[in-house]
Amino acid sequence: MVSIFQFSAKKSSCLLWFCHYAIMQIEDIMEKLFGYEDIVAFDLETTGLDPYSNSIIEIGAIRLLPDGEFEHFSTLVKPQKPVPFYVMQLTGIDNEMLVDAPDINSALAQFIEFIGNATLIAHNAQFDMDFIGAKIAENDMNILQNPVIDTLSLSRILFPNLINHRLESVAGLFGYKLRDAHRALDDAGATLISAIGLWKTLLAMDDKNFDMLEYLIGSANMTDLLEIWGSARMARVLTAYEPPAVEEKFLLDLTNEFGEVPSGTVQFQPDEIMGYFDENSPLGRVLDNFKFRIQQRDMAERIISALANGELVMIEAGTGVGKSFAYLIPSLYWAIANGEKVVISTYTKALQEQLFFSDLPMLSEVLPFDFRAILLKGKGNYICLRRARRYLDDPSVLSYNERTGMIYIARWLAGTHSGDISENSAFINSKQFYLWEKIRSDGHTCIGKKCPYYQECFVYSIRSKVKDAQVVVVNHALLLSDLAGGILGDYNYLVVDEAHNLERVAADAFGGEIARWRVYSVLDSIFSEMPNPTGTLAFLYSKIPNRNHYKEYYKEATNSIIAARGFANTFFTELTETMEKVYHWREQKYGVRNRYDSGNPVFQQIETFGTEMIRCLSRVRDSLKEFYDAIGEEDEEIIRLSEELRGEADKVEEILEDFLFAINPGDSNFVYWMESPTSNDSENATAKLCFAPLNIGEILNKSLYEHLGAAILTSATMTVAGNFNYFIDSLGFNFAPQERIDAVLYGSPYDYDSQLKIVVGKFMPYPSRKYEKVFIQKLSQIVWEISQRFRLGTLVLFTSHSMLRDVYFDLHPKFKGEGLRLLGQNLSGSHQAIKRQFIDDVESVLLGTESFWQGINVPGKSLEALFLVKLPFGVPGEPYTDAKQEQIRIKGGNPFMEYVVPQSVIRFRQGIGRLIRSETDRGVLIILDPRISGKNYSEEFLKSLPTKPIMVNSEEELFDIISEQFASR
Repeated sequence: MVSIFQFSAKKSSCLLWFCHYAIMQIEDIMEKLFGYEDIVAFDLETTGLDPYSNSIIEIGAIRLLPDGEFEHFSTLVKPQKPVPFYVMQLTGIDNEMLVDAPDINSALAQFIEFIGNATLIAHNAQFDMDFIGAKIAENDMNILQNPVIDTLSLSRILFPNLINHRLESVAGLFGYKLRDAHRALDDAGATLISAIGLWKTLLAMDDKNFDMLEYLIGSANMTDLLEIWGSARMARVLTAYEPPAVEEKFLLDLTNEFGEVPSGTVQFQPDEIMGYFDENSPLGRVLDNFKFRIQQRDMAERIISALANGELVMIEAGTGVGKSFAYLIPSLYWAIANGEKVVISTYTKALQEQLFFSDLPMLSEVLPFDFRAILLKGKGNYICLRRARRYLDDPSVLSYNERTGMIYIARWLAGTHSGDISENSAFINSKQFYLWEKIRSDGHTCIGKKCPYYQECFVYSIRSKVKDAQVVVVNHALLLSDLAGGILGDYNYLVVDEAHNLERVAADAFGGEIARWRVYSVLDSIFSEMPNPTGTLAFLYSKIPNRNHYKEYYKEATNSIIAARGFANTFFTELTETMEKVYHWREQKYGVRNRYDSGNPVFQQIETFGTEMIRCLSRVRDSLKEFYDAIGEEDEEIIRLSEELRGEADKVEEILEDFLFAINPGDSNFVYWMESPTSNDSENATAKLCFAPLNIGEILNKSLYEHLGAAILTSATMTVAGNFNYFIDSLGFNFAPQERIDAVLYGSPYDYDSQLKIVVGKFMPYPSRKYEKVFIQKLSQIVWEISQRFRLGTLVLFTSHSMLRDVYFDLHPKFKGEGLRLLGQNLSGSHQAIKRQFIDDVESVLLGTESFWQGINVPGKSLEALFLVKLPFGVPGEPYTDAKQEQIRIKGGNPFMEYVVPQSVIRFRQGIGRLIRSETDRGVLIILDPRISGKNYSEEFLKSLPTKPIMVNSEEELFDIISEQFASR
């Protein structure tokens, strides 16, 4: 027995901390935890995720006793196979520690003896119980009959807006810091703390929410949770409980507005505005490191002129210019002085959040006027109250899986201020895509002011706020998808930051995709027969009092939907299997993306199936029209549902039009391609058809620039070898009146000649397939030597996931042996997790691919060495790139030099921009691709470097330069 004052000294101080914390938490719980006398929280550490092929390597458990004391059990377990490197890195348990550990049979016998008949509590209990069940079966032991409570399930229901539902976050919510995560006993302690906090939350919940959740849990047939609710209901009768204190930082509350609508008048006075960019700027009051930068001043002055004269201006602003303030301050003055709003569009979420949560609030402290700013997302990100409450009131029309999804919706919906589903991490992680299609806001099915929830509507609320805003921050996808005038409303002034990504987003926005999930989601939203008839059509039919009059219409509509859904499966399965026969995509890890036209062998095989799919969808559209046209004057609810059904029919029409376009691939201004699943997709995933326009620039000019008073397109990388030609053409400035356009370059204020050394390793072999093995060996050797000798924060950027993996597994044992941290993208945790570890450990090495080439900011010693392994040329045969090259070739141009090289140079420059993020940073850029010199395109890359490179012929020369660069440390 272990009390908070006495327990086995063999355990670490973490158990002391747990016992001290836990006793404070249980003092005010007068009722038994979850209604049970005997409770044991436990956790396992394993060598992998498969209970049959992987092993348990540690078991930890803590029993909560009625008198407030604790018993604990902890044992390592000897596995049958060595522990993988990544598990050692995660848990700190290595093979040496397990040499004398008991085998699984002995360890399980001790664990089973310890728990007895206790109720078990675990976080993600299914995982732990599957492992225990598998090992019990392997060793011919008796099956465990203990009741099990899962704190993961409870946390998702009670706190759906938790930042995530990992154990450390759930425990952290209740103020408990997990000191030794991924060790079984410490995780068991955190699980018990989480269970206490969740139980107290349930006991203190208001009656309305308590009853609603109980009703939904019952409808989902979740009997284990119903028992918990029953125990809580009995306890609540006896005592009134206070909710536990929680750490708000662990909860998502997505603020989408701040500031006040300005009162009074403001003059657009250039001299006043420019005062914010001189040496005595008021910005010095809110920016500790504010410095006068002539580039920032000149950029602001150019933007002032562009706004006043109605120009379209492309601006490259080098790293450190401070471009966000250079466009935000003039934009705010212009908006208020002229009663306008300015839309600011970004590509990355990181920049969007920087603008909205940092830069704009900072400016609100120094500008002499109020302003309102909105962070806006597309309609499909917000929940529709009418549709959601329909299913909350009657979940029986949903599948059991969807009913579980509505449980996560219920608690969140009662408290959200934004209606933005991104707040609801429980729902997002449940992957309820089809359910979300039924309850999200949707322009097609919105019935506007006829909706009984119109005054509460999240979309209506944000749209009305947008009308009064001076600045609206969006992403490129919303900017382009909203061109028809949706949630953004009317605006005349636009700033596009990270504009180098605009063409890529535009290709997606103006193109289309025909996929099985898209057909299914639309059809299921209208009607589904499992487990009960559900969807807008079924709901409307159930509300009509004289149903017999519409019976035949309903029957034809439902039959057409069932037939279309069935044939959609046939069509996409045939497409998938035909692609396998022709292209053998299952043999390729990342699948296949192939262009097609009417002569393509796969297309010829599936063309007749496509024609039949069009016939099926046409029948659905027509039968829905006949149904809602037949409905006469009924009550308001039926009229509302009928209008919603019209909207659903419009969505069918959209899919139908895309299908017609996709199976008639004859438009020379479009590229058509078919795309197989990848090895990461589920087994039943199917291929899809895609198309995108090639004349992006022309479309942008007609649909966007021609309707604007002024526009600024800016980025740190808008030029190739110092000129703007590539982006002027690709983003459509060449279609605008020439007197209206301009392109200006403002260089970085950093002293790259002294702060940065660029080294090109001419000694490296060519990174072709023939020499790839030698190249990887050489690369691994150099990364290892530099890390060992200089202990620099190092980012290694790859263009290939497979090469990254090869280098990672080659280096990992060496790094572990030296106590150095090696992080690999998709190998060492999530993007955010490895980025955080990389920043915290200034001697770590991070191997990254696509998402680390842009959008991350790592200043100081955390990043002092940057490797560009290969010049970032696109993947050969990529459909869009291939079609663009063909288009240039037909016009008599040089597709490689006019398209492939510029794209690669822009990405190359984005990668370089990860290094040197402040005036005090020092670094070394190591380019290991010898093609950067001696090729007909090499000059384009060399001219895009921020300082002159040093060519070296040996590794020792490279090491000498690094040593010299950091000699003063």
